[in-house]
Amino acid sequence: MVYSKFQNTVFGVAFLKAMLFMFCFPAWVDAVWDLEFTEGKPLDDTIEEELAASGDKAFRTLYHCLLTHSIWTILGDNGVSIRSLVAVLSVFVQAGKAKVANVQQRVNGLYAASLYLLLLGIPGSIANKVFHEVLLDTCSDLTSHCWPHDSGKKRKKDSLKSSQADDKRSKPQRKDAREMKMDDVEEEEEEEGCHFSGQDLMKIRDAVTFLVQSLLRFLQTFPLKDRPHSASNCIRMVEKNEFRSHGAQAVGMLTSQMANTDYACFIKWLFIFSRNSKMVHRLFSIDVVMVLLEQQERTEECQDPELSCFLPHKFLIQNLLFARRMDESPTVQGHALACLAQCLELPSLNITRAVHNLFSASEKISAKENLALLLRRAKNSKTNVRKSALQALLGLLKHGVIPMSCENLGTLSERCRDPAVSVKKKALQCVGELLACRDVQKMWLQGVVPAVVDSENSVQDKALEALDQVLLSQIKPYSASSHMSVSQRLTWDLLDLLCNECQNLSQYFSRAFTIWSKQNKFTSAFVTNLVSHTEADHAAGAWLLLSKVVTSSHRVPYGKILDAWDTMVSSKDVNVTTCCHILCVIGDIATHLNEDTKDRIVADLMSWLRTFTLSLEVITPAVETLYQLGKNEDIKQTQAFLDQHCGDLVSVCEAYLANIILNENGTQNLNEEMMVRSNAWQTCPFLTYFFCWINISPKDGQEELPASLPLSQFKANSLPTRVRAHGVITLGKMCLQHEELVHRYLPVFARELEVGTEVAVRNNVVVIMCDMSVRYTNVVDHYIPNISACLRDSDAVIREQTLIMLTNLLQEEFVKWKGSLFFHFMVALVDPDPAIASLCEYCLLHLLLKKTPEMFSQHFIECVFHFNSYNKHNSYNKFPQTEREKVQFSLKGAQHREKRFRIYHFLLEHFTDAQRFNIANKINQTILACFADEELPLDADGAEILSETFSILSLKEMNVQAILTPAGEEPEEENMATMTKAVLQAAQKKVVSQVQKKAFIDNTVPLIISLKNLLEEKRSPVLRDLMAYLQVRPVKMQDYRNEVKEFFSGDEQLAAEVEFALRTSEREREMQKQMDNCSLTEKTKTPSAQLGLKNVLCVCLYCVFVFYQPCTQIKTRGSCPV
Repeated sequence: MVYSKFQNTVFGVAFLKAMLFMFCFPAWVDAVWDLEFTEGKPLDDTIEEELAASGDKAFRTLYHCLLTHSIWTILGDNGVSIRSLVAVLSVFVQAGKAKVANVQQRVNGLYAASLYLLLLGIPGSIANKVFHEVLLDTCSDLTSHCWPHDSGKKRKKDSLKSSQADDKRSKPQRKDAREMKMDDVEEEEEEEGCHFSGQDLMKIRDAVTFLVQSLLRFLQTFPLKDRPHSASNCIRMVEKNEFRSHGAQAVGMLTSQMANTDYACFIKWLFIFSRNSKMVHRLFSIDVVMVLLEQQERTEECQDPELSCFLPHKFLIQNLLFARRMDESPTVQGHALACLAQCLELPSLNITRAVHNLFSASEKISAKENLALLLRRAKNSKTNVRKSALQALLGLLKHGVIPMSCENLGTLSERCRDPAVSVKKKALQCVGELLACRDVQKMWLQGVVPAVVDSENSVQDKALEALDQVLLSQIKPYSASSHMSVSQRLTWDLLDLLCNECQNLSQYFSRAFTIWSKQNKFTSAFVTNLVSHTEADHAAGAWLLLSKVVTSSHRVPYGKILDAWDTMVSSKDVNVTTCCHILCVIGDIATHLNEDTKDRIVADLMSWLRTFTLSLEVITPAVETLYQLGKNEDIKQTQAFLDQHCGDLVSVCEAYLANIILNENGTQNLNEEMMVRSNAWQTCPFLTYFFCWINISPKDGQEELPASLPLSQFKANSLPTRVRAHGVITLGKMCLQHEELVHRYLPVFARELEVGTEVAVRNNVVVIMCDMSVRYTNVVDHYIPNISACLRDSDAVIREQTLIMLTNLLQEEFVKWKGSLFFHFMVALVDPDPAIASLCEYCLLHLLLKKTPEMFSQHFIECVFHFNSYNKHNSYNKFPQTEREKVQFSLKGAQHREKRFRIYHFLLEHFTDAQRFNIANKINQTILACFADEELPLDADGAEILSETFSILSLKEMNVQAILTPAGEEPEEENMATMTKAVLQAAQKKVVSQVQKKAFIDNTVPLIISLKNLLEEKRSPVLRDLMAYLQVRPVKMQDYRNEVKEFFSGDEQLAAEVEFALRTSEREREMQKQMDNCSLTEKTKTPSAQLGLKNVLCVCLYCVFVFYQPCTQIKTRGSCPV
């Protein structure tokens, strides 16, 4: 009978016995119904134990059985009363509702409530009189009672045991009338005895999910539009993403059935809920808003005029969604911004208009402030906030809400170089979606092209894929009679930008072709298609691509390329960029040309170079092409060709330059000749000595060149600065080929950095010396301090250039962190130019620290002595420095204290906990101990060092982070991993705290006592700094008030002074707290505090269902607390 249908479940046997019990005791069933399901009537002990022993698995199995069988027919055929079944389920619901219920009772209660809701949703439930308003309310409100209120609070030491060990039987709670009237205080005390492990909470959460699914299924067949009071609560678990999503959908389903007045009350409550103290609740309110925005906007008036303002979608967007952009939690900020972008994709015109209003001028909303805030969010320190801000910025730009200005587009382009990989990918995606706009094309190139050399392979691949799709795949055969598609037109527009405005991206672009060539992307057909475009209006772009791919193809139409060369030679008006690309192509195909063709092209080039008719940009590729044409497998033949042609060029240049140098008025139009000589000279290095004699010669009467003589003190001439700068570069190129020149002129370059007055010359000297450091590492190593001294140059351009080049050398390990180099970098951190300071921070954190993780901690103590110019310590600040360096990089004195501490803050912020602990001990040994033992004199300089040391030890960054209580937002998801992590962190905190306490007692306290006595004896003002340190030290004295005497047992007076200082500090904090409380008015108190909201984990259906405990202000079911 009944057993036959449920024989596959253990629960079926117990269920049958329960039915038999009800047949024998129908009075029990009547009593349960008479009590309106407000109290639980206990079952027979034996039956109760068997039902409890079956566990929650049996409930789930029975649930699925009810879904697949005609329950009313089965129960009717077997004479089982529906009243009896509902009564049995109510027993479990009441048991799970009790505050002292254990885990199994709560889980069983939730599953019993799910079964009841399932019965209600089965057709025929009304006829069988299953519905009861109180039981329905109890079932839908059950989660607020079953989910522990203190699950997120700190547990006591004796709370680590699982409640599963307390009672494995799932008995309903038996209480007489007197027990039911116990006050709330006693019940809360009882609840404190129930503690739940992570597994317990996971079981309860799964049961809650099951209940919500049943509620959703029930609502599909039992709408509540006409009776909103029948389901006062819709309980939601909001700690997990997928639960929030399902919960928001459930809220949307419920609110869609509400009348306008009820809906407005709910929105009013949601507005309060969106400002809840819990991050997950504020996050959930955003999800609910997005679901509500997908519904049809309510245009009918509300019965209460004061609630009408809550009906439009505009209120949801501006007052709930966009308001969260200022949330204290980065997670909520990011989610709000991402949802704002999604709003623009919704079909509602009113929603789009509401978003537009946020960024358009009006009396109430500042469009500029909102946009400025969004741009700041794109540079937020949190990765998810930056990603969401980019998504919002993309949506606003796509829909024309904000203009495509340089600032807005520049933000997207800048984020393509973000330190976080996910943000870079997001930025690349955003600029790609906006590429159709002409204004975005340049920004797209500036963002995507440099990404091909990104350190992250996935970013490289994404950039290469974008370039491939936009540039390479759109190269089709050219026909003057056909029109190009939009995508083809875009390709040539981008190539035109690369030829003109974006030439600075050439190196990155070449890197992309190097990678593609290894993938055999450039077929003969592709090259043929490119050549067909060389006669079109956009020929410059075609020649650009040909210059990159011609070497990777085996079949090239050489005839058309040579025809283009002849046309260019005979033409009087040739585009400079196109000329450079054609020269590169000619050089690349030189090995495939016959001798006659080579001779003809060489003759053309020599005629150009001899007459100096070429522009500066063309000279370098022209000389390079000349070299390629004369290159031969036989090195002697190659050298003979260069001697003949390049030597001829050099002779012409030198003869011309000699006349100009000796003529005071002959210095005009020298750049071209200098550039020709610079490039030709590298191919004929045997002529270098003549050049050195004529361009940089000693003064009259000097036979040898003094090593310390700067360039500015050489033989006076009238050459302008620009020409001299080119001359220095030329000399540097020759030094790279002749080591003897390096030994001779390197001291000259170093001296020029010190006393030279021409910015362009000094800048080029920095470039030359850094290049020589790669080839002649050991020779240049002695002059690294001279180069790094340029980090304090008077010109910002030179400081930036030096910083970039030294960073590159350090990355490649051509330069080591030794001597004064690290301290010069630290001074760059406080550069007066914020851009240079920011660049230095980026170089240190993202490029150099990863390579040398101990770099900061190794140099920290020496920074204290170095920047205070203190050299009396036996070990520190002893590396060689010139007097000029000492003056340049000194940060001594009160006027530089802020800069010194900016450096200390920066270093300590990026210490590991182990480094913080070790550095504190090292400070004790190397500074405090030296002063305590009077190894270092307590003179004026010593007092400054000691005072600064106490100030450093008092910094919050010196605290070991493991023992600090994490501040900020709560974890978004609560699962076994996060719970385990929390337990481990608590254990780690306890252990580290004890270790630090012991180290303080053993190592620091004796030194503090000695120093205190010494400072009193000397009557030193540093005593104030010592006492201030004791109040804010890492092991906070407030946490060990009872152990102060133990700490300072060697000095009772010091112990009394510390205790007095602590009492005074505590009294001041209490007074400040009272003053803050007095400043709060009734209007400033949050509505949630006025209503007694304790721990909201649900969504309100009828404006009061958020509260876990009944609010004393709510007297009737229909009243509204907001």
